[in-house]
Amino acid sequence: MPRDPGPRINHGIVIGGDARVGDSALAAGRGAYARKDGADGTAAESLRTALAAIAELRRRLDASEGTQAAREEADALADDLLAGEAERVDGRRVGERLTRLRALVGDATALTGLVTAVHESVRAITGG
Repeated sequence: MPRDPGPRINHGIVIGGDARVGDSALAAGRGAYARKDGADGTAAESLRTALAAIAELRRRLDASEGTQAAREEADALADDLLAGEAERVDGRRVGERLTRLRALVGDATALTGLVTAVHESVRAITGG
């Protein structure tokens, strides 16, 4: 299978010739990447989906004046996902953050749905 000659951007994900993918914001120097999961890029897509859901959750928390703790937990969750390669995402730590975030958003159905979407994407990344 021929190697990709260099990086390109695909739906906000930078895909490099070394078969690693990273959010385009990371290309500016944050340095975290998720490993490409085979030819279909499942891990990269799951990471992109999780980050998009977290961003939407954060926007809704800001708009509805969600608690500061919920906003901080959402930010920390995104940071944890961006902290290392996808197969090295600490599933337990991220799971604990998701549990706390779910408790913080309470009964807000739309927010709970977003937390669930993040959780399912994280499970696809970590395989758990």
